[in-house]
Amino acid sequence: MLPEAFLLGLTFLAVALVSGNNLSACVGPAIGSRIVSPRSGTLLGAAGFSLGLLAQGSNMITSAYVLLPNPTIQLQSEALLVAAMVFVIAYLIRVPIPLTMSLVGLLTGLAIARNMPISNPFVTDVIVMWFAAPVIAAVSAFYLIRMVGRTHPKNIWRRIQTYRIVLIILSFTSAYVLGANTIGLLVAVGGFNALTLFVAIPAILIGSFFLSAGEIRRVSQELFLMRYPNATVALLISTLLVELATIFSIPLSNTQALSAAVLGTGVSYKNRFISLRPFMIIMTGWIIAPLASFAIGLII
Repeated sequence: MLPEAFLLGLTFLAVALVSGNNLSACVGPAIGSRIVSPRSGTLLGAAGFSLGLLAQGSNMITSAYVLLPNPTIQLQSEALLVAAMVFVIAYLIRVPIPLTMSLVGLLTGLAIARNMPISNPFVTDVIVMWFAAPVIAAVSAFYLIRMVGRTHPKNIWRRIQTYRIVLIILSFTSAYVLGANTIGLLVAVGGFNALTLFVAIPAILIGSFFLSAGEIRRVSQELFLMRYPNATVALLISTLLVELATIFSIPLSNTQALSAAVLGTGVSYKNRFISLRPFMIIMTGWIIAPLASFAIGLII
């Protein structure tokens, strides 16, 4: 029988890795738009993660229980260990892999392998949301950025200042909903209580400040250097989608929603070159991560 301290250690490790990997989905656009420095953006994101986890993270207890009913400490530890391994790989190759999708696939595989009852309606809702969210994000971003582009403000400098303020706010709220949804699900798997929260908050800080540089560079620079309207629209849409999913206790990857929104804002420009290679790498992760995690869950 594995001790509870081992489970807490794995919770710390997994939260640190996901914080570092997914911070880019929140503050990358603001950093790419040169509104905040990497250090300030990291601090902003870490604060959002922590507040989201504390305020709404308990919403994901339902999801964890439905996906893996009545788990033992050993089973919880196995799930967190595999999740940590997935994110070690993501960190090494510097690709934002959606933990939410990986974790749901893993938990489903573990439950099936151990003949636990599976809520088919819930799993169906999650999968439908996974397919619908990027489409909604891309299409919404495409048309919203077109609408913004048609406006002609009299005071362009005031508009730029407004964008800067809004982007700082959205970076924080985006981190908030990721903390509530993705990190909340992770902590719920480890057992959502005072002890897991006690180790999760320091893990968020360590992961954000020491494990996020590569992912931030990919989202903020390698996709394309976003203008203020692009970054604003992308963050707004991804934040709303993940918050909506959190309210209904549905795990949804903020990386997935943001990447799709970024693509939607990019293709809205007729004469702007967009490098699709980074998007294709990220989209490949959406497919491989949950399927590989599901297979691992069946095997172990």
